[in-house]
Amino acid sequence: MRHVLPVTVLLLSAAACNKSEPVVTHTASAAKPSPALAMAVTPTDADDPVLATVNGAPLTMDDVRIALRMKPDDPEPTEEQLTGVLDGIIRREIIAQHAAELGLDKTPRYLNSYAKAAAPLNAFRHRALGEALLQAEIAKLPPITDAEAQKFFDENKETLASDFHVEQVLFRDIVTAQQAHESIKGGKSLADIAGAAIKEVAPNEKPWDLGWQPWQLLPEQWRKPLTTMKPGETSGVITGPKNRFWVIKLVEKRPSKLVDFASAKAGIVQRLTDMRAEEARSHVGDELMGKAKIVRHQHAPKPPKPSEGDD
Repeated sequence: MRHVLPVTVLLLSAAACNKSEPVVTHTASAAKPSPALAMAVTPTDADDPVLATVNGAPLTMDDVRIALRMKPDDPEPTEEQLTGVLDGIIRREIIAQHAAELGLDKTPRYLNSYAKAAAPLNAFRHRALGEALLQAEIAKLPPITDAEAQKFFDENKETLASDFHVEQVLFRDIVTAQQAHESIKGGKSLADIAGAAIKEVAPNEKPWDLGWQPWQLLPEQWRKPLTTMKPGETSGVITGPKNRFWVIKLVEKRPSKLVDFASAKAGIVQRLTDMRAEEARSHVGDELMGKAKIVRHQHAPKPPKPSEGDD
């Protein structure tokens, strides 16, 4: 027996995209939207206009771009492409809604596939909302005062007038970084570890060797260990923002030209501002982690133990 799908489709023609009233191209008995539609996000971006709605679910220009596998810098689809692709998207949306009404969106097979497809979107949600929260917290922070900048200058005058020859290797997960640190403790050089980690290194190139760097240009996370390291020594695993984990080696240190407070002030204020922002990021994360109920299931790895020398 053939199923007749009750739908209401509002299709905007290319000529009517900028008008407030949609062009009704097909109307049948209205069906209640699937519960999944409650999760739908109504687009508000002028670059992503709603082209059609199916039982309340919006279909946008981005849906067409994705269907055509368009890149961000590709030209807009032609009217012929738009019409053909949009008709297919509408049909697929109608069928998907009907499948959901039959409960097919509750099956293990669908839920597993959906979870895998949604993982990149969830990662975007983590990054975007996390950054939004951080910026909101930073906006509450007081500005760096002249007295704070002067105090930092007085306490770090010698270091500010130094250059550092540093080698470094960057990892994107702490476990690999800790394994590399243990290998270095076992006798491997940082150059050996970096050479194995970096792909397609040209002959005679050493991208892990940063050469001489002034104190002001070094990442904030490197500064504390570098103040106590002696030439030839290698750090423990240094943790930075956005899944960055470093192991660094101080090759050599030398005096640089003397600096006065007036010439160093702008850099000091920026550095202290960055430090304050990083402290806010860490504090907010630690506070929320302390309040959250976290249950690690049997397939989850155990939290890594800090290695010697971690910062």
